[in-house]
Amino acid sequence: MLASGFSSTPITKSLILSLISTSLVASIADLKHLLPIRPTPHLYPYLQFWRLCTWQVAYTSSTDLLFATLLLYQFRVLERLWGSRKFASFLCVSAIWTGLLAPALLSTVVRPVSWGRWNYLPGGMTGVVFAALAVWGEEVPRLYRYKIVTGSPDPRSGSNDTPGVILSDKTTTYVMAAQLALSQFPYSLLAASVGWIVGMAWGGDLLPGRMNAWRIPRWLLGDFGAKSAAERERYEGLRRRLEEEGGRSDGMRATGVDGMIDAVDGEARR
Repeated sequence: MLASGFSSTPITKSLILSLISTSLVASIADLKHLLPIRPTPHLYPYLQFWRLCTWQVAYTSSTDLLFATLLLYQFRVLERLWGSRKFASFLCVSAIWTGLLAPALLSTVVRPVSWGRWNYLPGGMTGVVFAALAVWGEEVPRLYRYKIVTGSPDPRSGSNDTPGVILSDKTTTYVMAAQLALSQFPYSLLAASVGWIVGMAWGGDLLPGRMNAWRIPRWLLGDFGAKSAAERERYEGLRRRLEEEGGRSDGMRATGVDGMIDAVDGEARR
């Protein structure tokens, strides 16, 4: 039986609760103005470089917070596949890269090109969420597709095919991600784009210094790598389910299924 809810996902649970808590505290304590970054004047001439470390800790918009938490909950499957240690390491690396790259690009490229009009970076973990989205899109295969009928068959064409839009089980996730990226248009696009690039670089082993191979020390997280007999059985059940879905699903990417099975096998042996 597959795990549901926050079962076997302590990092995802802690991250979502922390993000909600910090956003509420920022709103109640009237600290929202300390979260966004404006290169001018925050970074220069005020030299408030501490904002580079804090702008991702909370959201200033309840709508952004809602979609970010829904997406993070959706991506909890990555923690089950990778294990808590690897997933936490991925989040840390993504937060560091997006936390530094987005403000740097805004200050040195985007703001000068826009003649100073684009001088704002909203607070929140949008970059980290999109990094996870990029990896989730590659690691998790499509399970099924469905069609939304938009009309009737054309008798003159001699075909019985009903016109419509073909979607998949992953479509709603991408719709929520688009809403998050466009929520504070155009300013939120930068963090989303940088996060997507970081996630693709992680998946393609393109980060400098092989940072995708770095892992948080076990003593910092606790020994989440030691699986009980029940957890091993859960991973084994997930592996069998993926094999069955890979054989039945129309158009499913075999390479994606194989990658997930290998990841599950690795976690079960660990």
